[in-house]
Formats: sequence, structure tokens, C-alpha cells
Amino acid sequence: MLDRALMNRRDIAILLLSSALLGVAAFRLLATPGPETRRISVEAVEIKTAPIKSGGSSEQQTSWTPPDDVFIVGWAPDVGAPSSLPELHLLSGNTTIFSAHPAPFENLKPTFLPSGTGFLIRKGEPLRLQLRMKNSGPDGETHGARALIYFHPVVWR
Repeated sequence: MLDRALMNRRDIAILLLSSALLGVAAFRLLATPGPETRRISVEAVEIKTAPIKSGGSSEQQTSWTPPDDVFIVGWAPDVGAPSSLPELHLLSGNTTIFSAHPAPFENLKPTFLPSGTGFLIRKGEPLRLQLRMKNSGPDGETHGARALIYFHPVVWR
């Protein structure tokens, strides 16, 4: 009689566990998939170093044209001469998407737009990286600037 009671408890436990696993499997198969995750791409742009006279100012820029319609979602700037208090801007036409004004440029971290947002750049529209600086020291070099641009392709549904 004791064996029969143990057998019933074991059978019930196996039945409950099997039902739970079957329920999880059915849920996974029948549940609608969540939104598709988009992969982030990264493009590097660089402004080369250039000579700058004492007391002079410099404005340099470079551009990148995306291969298709993209959403710009972030950037990671780097300035070669942070002590000169440069300004670095990422521009589309007359619109500033990201900007780093005269500030401590050491340890700059990537900046991203809020989740679910992005700045639309159409295929063929150039995206410009612009560096401005004033030299308050002796004649020297600008040491240029670099930026990683984070973007993902536009997916129209």
C-alpha cells in the first residue's frame, strides 16, 4: 500500500512537470515574435592634422555619405588637441546632430540619441564632421579629430 501511494505521487509530479514543459513549448511556438532587433553599423570619419599659426584659428571638415537611407543614433568623438578648447560638430546641412563644445575633451564617451529615435539621413546626403579651434599658443598643428558614427539602415514597413 505504501508503494502505491509513492507511485501515485511520483506519477502526479511527472504529469505536472510534463504538462508545464508542454505548455512552455506551446507558448513559444504560438507567441507572436517581438520587434526585430536592428544591427548598429559604425563608420569612422577623420579630419587630418593641419598647421595652425599662433593666434590663428582653423576650421576643418570632412564628410561621409551613407550608402543608403540611415538613422544616425550616436557618435564617439575624439579630438587630437584637447587643450586648445576645440569645437567638434556632426552636421547634416545646417542641422547640428551632435556637438562637443570647448570643454574637457579627455575621456569623452560615446553619446546616443534616446532609444527608438534617430536622425534620418537620406542616401546621397553628406554628413559633415567639423572641427573649429583657436591657437593661443605657439605655431603648431591641429592634430585633427575623429568620430565614430553609429547608424542603422532605414527599414520601411
